[in-house]
Amino acid sequence: MRVPPELTRARQTLPAPLLDVLRRLGDAGHRSWIVGGAVRDLLLHRPREAADFDLATPATPQEVTALFPKVVPTGIEHGTVTVVSGGFAIEVTTFRGEGPYVDGRRPESVTFHRDLASDLERRDFTMNALAWDPLADDFQDPHGGRADMGKRIVRAVGDPAERFAEDGLRPMRAVRFAAQLGYDLAPATRRAIPGAIPVVARVATERISEELSRLVVAPDAPRAIFLMRTTRLLEAVLPAFAALPVQAQDHAALVVGHLPSDPALRFAGLLHPLGADAVEQVLEGLRQPRRVSDEAAALVRAHACRLGAPGPVLPPSPVHVRRWLSAAGPGRGSGLLALAKAEVAALPAREVPAAQAEVQELQAALAQMALDRPALTPQELALDGRRAMEVLGVPPGPQVGEAIRHLLDRVLDDPELNRREALEDELRRWWAERARGG
Repeated sequence: MRVPPELTRARQTLPAPLLDVLRRLGDAGHRSWIVGGAVRDLLLHRPREAADFDLATPATPQEVTALFPKVVPTGIEHGTVTVVSGGFAIEVTTFRGEGPYVDGRRPESVTFHRDLASDLERRDFTMNALAWDPLADDFQDPHGGRADMGKRIVRAVGDPAERFAEDGLRPMRAVRFAAQLGYDLAPATRRAIPGAIPVVARVATERISEELSRLVVAPDAPRAIFLMRTTRLLEAVLPAFAALPVQAQDHAALVVGHLPSDPALRFAGLLHPLGADAVEQVLEGLRQPRRVSDEAAALVRAHACRLGAPGPVLPPSPVHVRRWLSAAGPGRGSGLLALAKAEVAALPAREVPAAQAEVQELQAALAQMALDRPALTPQELALDGRRAMEVLGVPPGPQVGEAIRHLLDRVLDDPELNRREALEDELRRWWAERARGG
């Protein structure tokens, strides 16, 4: 088949170790191919890491191992080994057929063969059933993947119900690709997803969570959220969110679409109608990294305190801004501002002007704080716990923490108070009043 011009141009940018591996396999009588997502992304001019090129070969894992000095048996039971060459780790997988899928994720058995066409038949979507031999300048696209890419659709290879029954992660991958590429699902592919929900339910939580992480930061994440709702995937993977009214789901999806592509920030935007505690519970249940679940919950906790119907109710003064940011964590200012802006962008048009004015005031206040750098944490006070004990003449104990919290509270009201002498005077005044029971 004629090689697309995109691949002809990309030939000059392929890593030399990749071509060396292809050449050595070919010289040994095993003509091999770059396959799958690497070919798709080259056609789409999407950046590709040098280590993200997968090769398919008629050679068995043992034959591949014999040809290269350093080979790692990364998935040898499924025909995959990793060739380490020139500083690159290149996955090489034997052409294979697959037995029944018994766990909704992987085949019970694989059969190695020497037929590229049969190997491409087992792949998930037509845009991934592509093969390119850059040495022979040959391109194989037996299922019309390039044409589907031109139509901007995700289409399953062959019968979509069969493909989804084989692997319950494929429906999630379908909507994730739609979100990443701005594609639609082919009608038959979309119709097959609801029937695959029982298979999706059998996929390991970690794999579902990984797909959600990639989906939520995709350029068109709102499209994927809509597709998940209309195909019942949302009920299977995010039941708490799926139980929200449709209006709340749509609003959250719009918020996500206006946020930077940071996982914690996007999850906060998506799940914020649930409230902070539920956000933490959902993300921990998905086994998201702790840093993501903690950060998302913290953002929602601060965001929820500031925003309500019908529009934002943001801190009305510099004092309130300082207190708000101190409670949220000073490092979260930019994230909270991004959430506030996204919230405004997702509001009905009639509510936008007033809410936008509030956000602009908040942005100005945060910008001024960045210049003034007021103390927002105990660590930024001009007096520490050790000096507090000296001033008060007390040993370590709860009263020291109480004293520092009092000083921070006063400094949040009046940043000019954050001088050692002034804090010592305030500390003595507070201690004396405390002793009197005031």
